[in-house]
Amino acid sequence: MTADDGLSRVSGERRDHRTYDPDILPRLQSLLAILADIDVAHRSNLLVIESRPMDEARKGQLVADLRQNHCRRRAPYVREIEVLEARMEAAFR
Repeated sequence: MTADDGLSRVSGERRDHRTYDPDILPRLQSLLAILADIDVAHRSNLLVIESRPMDEARKGQLVADLRQNHCRRRAPYVREIEVLEARMEAAFR
């Protein structure tokens, strides 16, 4: 049995050689890098707010606003990742 005969060495069943679009991986990596940057900036801003002396109610409101902004900034990138995941899954159905 050769590596190119399409048979699985373990089960003897035919393997499917489907692949997904080659542009998916670079875009996925880019999106993950963007999300990481957003998360690092959020954490840095959160640490600044938490370290400042101020009224706890005001601090709580700033933290809530920061978290809301964080979710809003991440949302389009998360949706795009979900679309890419669906495209990858569709390639293997």
